[in-house]
Amino acid sequence: MLLLPPICGVVLALGISFAQTHLPLVTLPVDSGPEGVTFDGVNIWVANSVGNTVTKLRATDGAFLGNFPVGNRPVAVAVSSAPLDSVSIWAANNRSDTLTKLRGLDGALLGTYPVGDGPSGLAYDWVNACIWVTNGRSNTVMKLRASDGANLGTFAVGKRPIGITFDGANIWVANQFSNSVTHLRAVDGANLGTLPVGKHPFAVAFAGGYIWVANYASQNVTKLLPSTGALVGTYAVGYGPAGFAYDGTHIWVTNNGSSNVMKLDPNIGTILSTFSVGRQPFGVAFDGAHIWVASFGNDSVSML
Repeated sequence: MLLLPPICGVVLALGISFAQTHLPLVTLPVDSGPEGVTFDGVNIWVANSVGNTVTKLRATDGAFLGNFPVGNRPVAVAVSSAPLDSVSIWAANNRSDTLTKLRGLDGALLGTYPVGDGPSGLAYDWVNACIWVTNGRSNTVMKLRASDGANLGTFAVGKRPIGITFDGANIWVANQFSNSVTHLRAVDGANLGTLPVGKHPFAVAFAGGYIWVANYASQNVTKLLPSTGALVGTYAVGYGPAGFAYDGTHIWVTNNGSSNVMKLDPNIGTILSTFSVGRQPFGVAFDGAHIWVASFGNDSVSML
């Protein structure tokens, strides 16, 4: 994650509401500089970009289950289940130019794999059992076999790719410095097109049958049809939208510059609720019951 924050995703006015701001249920300390967050089916995992660790928390009550060392500047974290019934945690180490693979059960190191320059985002292709990583300084994405980390291909995309997602058939990449998203066929990496979005797209997600892009410098999110990439709508949010989660009904967006999270109606983009969290929130995840938010600026995660 390499935009304005430290490490240093046509605005319709009808999508805006002045919903009351709420507070999180609980805020928990983690290691330094949390950015990425994910849920493995039981536990929450947080990538701590300054602490060079990932933190494991029990999702039911937030109990601390351990900090596990990874590479230098882990900014993203993802879960894979290959081989079947074997849950693994992946961390993208932005300054080590590697991915770290941990066993989900106990955090044991399973492998470290070289990738391109500046790995920044991760997505798991559960159909082909592959991990995809954006290499922000190489302007590429790489496809790795999740079972053993074998490199299955490197594919050119736009400038400074960061966010990445899988829609069940294809890969979508947010190109921060190209103001675009690249659409790749997951099975072979074929380029299916590049589509314009807002300014400095930071995160991208497949949610509710659509592709969502967080445009960090536009203070809005873009909604696209996954079949064609056609624009469905653009909706105003807070300052510096940087992450997405989907709870099965609503879209959740972290606003890095506003230190809050917004809950959106995915149909028309209406802001339904706003939640104050820690400073500079990045990653967000849904565990089936609660929303979890990683806040870089005060080394915490919030449970909503």
